[in-house]
Amino acid sequence: MEKMFKRTLLGAAVATAAMSSISANAYEIGKNNDFNVEVYGVAAISVVNYDVKDDDKSQGPVVENESRIGFRAGKEMLPGLTVGMQIESGYVDNTDWPHGGVSGGVLGFRDTFISLSGDWGKVRVGRVLTPMYELIDWPYANPGLGDSWDWGGDVGYYYDRQSNTIRYDSTQLGPVNFSLAVGRDDNNNGGGSATHDSYFYGGKISVKAADFLTLHAGTETSNNFNGKEGVDTFGYLAGFEASLPAGFGLAAAYKWGESDDNGVKHEQGSYSVIGQYWNGPLGFKVGYTANLDSKYDGVKRSDADDILSGQVMYVVNGFVPYIRVANRDKVTWNAEDSVYAQKEQVVVRVGLEYGF
Repeated sequence: MEKMFKRTLLGAAVATAAMSSISANAYEIGKNNDFNVEVYGVAAISVVNYDVKDDDKSQGPVVENESRIGFRAGKEMLPGLTVGMQIESGYVDNTDWPHGGVSGGVLGFRDTFISLSGDWGKVRVGRVLTPMYELIDWPYANPGLGDSWDWGGDVGYYYDRQSNTIRYDSTQLGPVNFSLAVGRDDNNNGGGSATHDSYFYGGKISVKAADFLTLHAGTETSNNFNGKEGVDTFGYLAGFEASLPAGFGLAAAYKWGESDDNGVKHEQGSYSVIGQYWNGPLGFKVGYTANLDSKYDGVKRSDADDILSGQVMYVVNGFVPYIRVANRDKVTWNAEDSVYAQKEQVVVRVGLEYGF
């Protein structure tokens, strides 16, 4: 399942939901309490065909269910200080739970935290996205680029979300807002508590340089990455979003990172370019991303890969039906022959999403 579907096609749609009482003692959100409870989520399902050209085989069609649900609540504890909470499930089909053996569809798989907020900003403690990955995932992974841009690289140097995190998000300070985070890796290597002595630090900043242009930058560093002793990482991202005349838009970013394994460095750069056009409710998106050849201990490797993807979507009363076609040119290491193997894959996805 593609990792980039961490947001809806049109961004996160959140609305307060009222639940009808089915008995005299039923809990009615927003009526029997004053905590401003919200239910939100995404109904998302698609039919996908994975065609591998090299093998002349098809791995589809299959049905992928990326629906999820979440709950939010909050209340002012002191004047100017609001306490909030959130718990959100993973996708129904997601079984990539990092601790193994648990479905990703459980509550708490995605951002789940307690927060303190006020005029000074917000602090979240718990499981949240790292600031740099938040930029990687949106707006630079959609449509259908995540298999290369998010996680298809050959160098691991950033996390997505971590449970042992403290994150601060600023208010809008004129044209600027920023986020900072520190935390400990979730990796428990099959048991026990989260990895000791494995920490990460990260941040991002966004600057509205003009009415039509926003600049983004992010960075992250860690030690004992993924619980591997002596493996230190560093990476950064720089990109922009531009709203152009007549319904056109453009976004592009470059990211680079390295993993230092006890003095042996592995580094790689990647880039993503996305163009879009909207004519009323009808939208078109075209995206291209590439991982460049990496360098291992100063030696260049032939492991570059890329994805070209196009998407057509239509907004109907909040529903978003869409069709997406992507060509994935993936390169993987063949240990048996000690060579890099290239595999071209055409992915066709037809789906429907609704955010509530």
